[in-house]
Amino acid sequence: MSLEDAFRRVENWLEVHAPRILHESLQSGATEPELAELAQALGQPLPADYQDLYRWRNGLDEDADNFGNLFYGLSFTPLAQVLATQQERQASEPVPLVHAQAAVRAENLFNPAWLQLGFDCSHCWLYVDLDPAVAGRYGQVIFVDEENEAAFRVAESVEALLGEFADDLEQGRYQLEPEALDDGNEYLDAAESIDLVNWYRAARWQKVLPPAAY
Repeated sequence: MSLEDAFRRVENWLEVHAPRILHESLQSGATEPELAELAQALGQPLPADYQDLYRWRNGLDEDADNFGNLFYGLSFTPLAQVLATQQERQASEPVPLVHAQAAVRAENLFNPAWLQLGFDCSHCWLYVDLDPAVAGRYGQVIFVDEENEAAFRVAESVEALLGEFADDLEQGRYQLEPEALDDGNEYLDAAESIDLVNWYRAARWQKVLPPAAY
């Protein structure tokens, strides 16, 4: 399945179930100069599917009336914040992870070659990894839980992430969070079986890390 097909399926689902996320929360696509600025700061090209994702939508508008979210119920980071976070991390002291899947480097929780893609506003991040371990893949999507000092791969690429997100939407693994909806806000709630923030209880993420991590 192509990225274009995934974008279409995601938009179709949101149009029916969460139109405020589609029309108010999601920003229009990033410009070529914005993408070029991030690549220049990194000193390397950005993965093609990562660029296509941001050409489609440049993250979520934090000032929108509807405070939405996206992949696995996490935020979707605009490029300007991706760049700011990357620059901050260049000056950070390395902090090793205790539990890391073989695909992910464990040397530094603040790896500047991990591009922030999503955040739970607490201690969990979704990143696009441009510095994978030998067993990993350039451009893979990883999840990092700072509190539990753990990291693992969520998808082999941005394209794979979007395909799985579209599948999960269509197969009923997301609903609108009831309390947010009562307040007139559309906010996605991921099913327990795929919940990244509580990964140690979610069926999809069981056995991605050694038993000691759970």
